[in-house]
Amino acid sequence: MAHLSRYKLRDSDRDGMTRREITLVKDGAFKVAGEEYDTPPPSKLSLGGQGDISQGEALVANSFGITEITSTPLAYSNPITYITAAGGITASFAHPWMYVVGSLENINLTADPQITASVEDRQLTLYGVGSSITLEQGSGLVMAASAPMILDSGDLITFMYDTGDSVWIETSRNKGGGL
Repeated sequence: MAHLSRYKLRDSDRDGMTRREITLVKDGAFKVAGEEYDTPPPSKLSLGGQGDISQGEALVANSFGITEITSTPLAYSNPITYITAAGGITASFAHPWMYVVGSLENINLTADPQITASVEDRQLTLYGVGSSITLEQGSGLVMAASAPMILDSGDLITFMYDTGDSVWIETSRNKGGGL
């Protein structure tokens, strides 16, 4: 007796490829392969796509009460402080750091103290943004390893104030690293 397969071969009504009839599924009046089966969307609402426009109202440029922003508000700007050799640095704590620059030339601070006095444990970070400022051991400063710091553009140095000795003590420096 001849061997009969229990699976009949049949062509898909969609792509015409021959498959076992058991793998074909009914899609309306057609028998199609599973990967050809068209599943209707779960909703009659459009899912949206390229070029579709939402049903909401269009927003205009002034919907949020903003007119025009052309600069940083003064409360958030961190001004550059110009330093002179004889004037020294007047500490400002309005911002997390002070932008400092020699007054259009490289300077070596000669003021005593080099940085004005403050309160105990007050932290001061100076960020160089232009011509260099040289800070040296003495005159109100205690530098790490007594080494002077030439604060060039992009350099940072941080101090903490000690009221017992009336000095600013260097806690860190970063040459050329920025914030």
